[in-house]
Amino acid sequence: MFLARNPVVVSAWAGMVIRILAAAAMTGGPGCAEVMAAEADKVHYYVAPTGKDTNPGTAAEPFATVGRARDEVRKRIAGGLDRDIVVLIRGGTYPQTETLAFGPEDSGTDTHSITYAAAPGEKVVLSGGRAIAGWKRGPGTVWTAELPEVRAGKWYFRQLFVAGRRAIRARTPNRPAWWKLVPRPDNSDANGATITLGVDHPIGAWKNVSDVEVIWLNNNDASRKRLGSVRQGDNTFTLPPPHQWPHGLPVEYNIGFPSKGFPCYFENALEMLDEPGEWYLDRSTSVLSYWPREGEDLTRDEVIAPLVQSTLLAIRGTPERPVRNLHFQGIRVTYVDWPLPAYGFTSMFGCLQVLEQSDPPGAKKMLWIDAAVSFRHARGCNFTRGAVEHAGAIGLSLLNGCAENVIEGNDLHDLGGGGITAGQLRNRDTWKWADPLGKDDHKGYRIANNHIHDCGADYIGAVGICAVLTQDVVIAHNLIHDISYAGIVLSGNETPEPDYAKFAKSAAVEYNHIHDVLKVAVDGAGIYASFPHAGSGAAIRGNLIHDLRPNPSNPREVGPWSAAGIYLDGVRPQLGCRDYRIEDNLVYKTTAPLFFCACGPEGNHILNNVFLPAGVPAKESLEAAQSRAGLEPAYRRALLGASGPPG
Repeated sequence: MFLARNPVVVSAWAGMVIRILAAAAMTGGPGCAEVMAAEADKVHYYVAPTGKDTNPGTAAEPFATVGRARDEVRKRIAGGLDRDIVVLIRGGTYPQTETLAFGPEDSGTDTHSITYAAAPGEKVVLSGGRAIAGWKRGPGTVWTAELPEVRAGKWYFRQLFVAGRRAIRARTPNRPAWWKLVPRPDNSDANGATITLGVDHPIGAWKNVSDVEVIWLNNNDASRKRLGSVRQGDNTFTLPPPHQWPHGLPVEYNIGFPSKGFPCYFENALEMLDEPGEWYLDRSTSVLSYWPREGEDLTRDEVIAPLVQSTLLAIRGTPERPVRNLHFQGIRVTYVDWPLPAYGFTSMFGCLQVLEQSDPPGAKKMLWIDAAVSFRHARGCNFTRGAVEHAGAIGLSLLNGCAENVIEGNDLHDLGGGGITAGQLRNRDTWKWADPLGKDDHKGYRIANNHIHDCGADYIGAVGICAVLTQDVVIAHNLIHDISYAGIVLSGNETPEPDYAKFAKSAAVEYNHIHDVLKVAVDGAGIYASFPHAGSGAAIRGNLIHDLRPNPSNPREVGPWSAAGIYLDGVRPQLGCRDYRIEDNLVYKTTAPLFFCACGPEGNHILNNVFLPAGVPAKESLEAAQSRAGLEPAYRRALLGASGPPG
């Protein structure tokens, strides 16, 4: 056995076991004998920032990259697994220049697992970012850096972070103000049409107008597109094709089409860079400009922009060969961009967009924008005690073909889109073109004890956790706050498929703490549930929801639906929204503690809740709710550094 031949490795392995034992003792895990026996029966590879990829991957001579370890593990898998494999990653930052992908050939088996884990007590970061140096003081208070790769067409980014803080892409009007759209009456919503719009405020003939984007807010999401031209004289501008308007679908899908009186702002021109914290990247000159915030020093502070686009960590199986029994523990994924498509982003809600297909003509499907960590056709694969941060789109997605996945104990924050998405949308008007669903797809998820916050920096329909067409899913003990749209969305099915009732079956949305969501969009809730769940027994229980205030910039008048605590939406009366068990929730400081749309309380079970339309709960009730909702104690300590519940 190689351990016996190498005393250095024996020492390192023993030290690792001691640390694991200590961690097990803190979390109430298995005892000494069980852990030692379990660890001795595993194959270990090692990765460290000081390693080399020409090394054998031992503790004494570790690999330098996770990708190299993956390739070595792949060889071992091909030879047949007779025990679990653990890749132990020492603390440090591991730069990535492209997606780190795992496929069927990286799977475990029904009896043996593959795990990539941070060394106990150490911080492991997979970074898709690149530091930007060479800053020079430019005109006035603006600093500049030149990036030749940009002019060469090899690099362009939409996110910038200074000292770990997201900078603001130059915009007008500045936050939190918006202007209002004034569409022309002769506009067509056809894909090939040029749309002409105006605003109720003077606009400029910006120099690089084809890089300027307009973002317009609708009810519960916002769209964005690049401009074609600007006419300064009458404050109009054009949106050139292609578009992704939802052609031929009912009117409720047209929330992405620009409408009269809806708020908007413009982004990404040097002329808009007019306050601290804003930046602009000139594609033609390769000059990056930034106005530092108070206290920032570009000769000292780290400035990072993402190199990796769309997805950094991808677990991608196939329907015939899903990835199985592959786990990631304690891994932080950071600095990932999402490039805006040529047709822009036409919002639906929840960072969804309708995509039109050419074959067959007029075919449409609904898809989420990309995620920094993405699982597809992955069964029994987990992402635990890690993080996703500083990303341009969604944090983590469980897409088609996934089942029995655990997403637990993670910190997901500073995201352009939502936190976690799971499942796929197959609605009444697009279901026949949607990707097929397997019998057990989207089944058995556990999404628990995650801290999800500060989501929706770019894509305002962001949802903390969005679970669509799931079966036997548990969404529990999450702490969710500071989200541009809803806290948790749970959706069943509305298609004519005969087995629709299985979706959302036995869902449990329980003991979550949700506050300060709906920061920008309206017509949502702390927990928003929709479509029939007949016979499913879905439970919404023990949640603490409070401080949801509608955004005054939104054009819709404030109503009970604008920022509800719990919202049941049948969408259409014949669809209904029934068989929910709503019990033991505490909801206060919302526009409506419980709201129904196109349905009613009939057929649902509403028991033992404290719903306060005004005021705050009694101290005893609040303390009881805080003690049971949100992160459980071990995760509270790990993620918040506190033993008590957050106030």
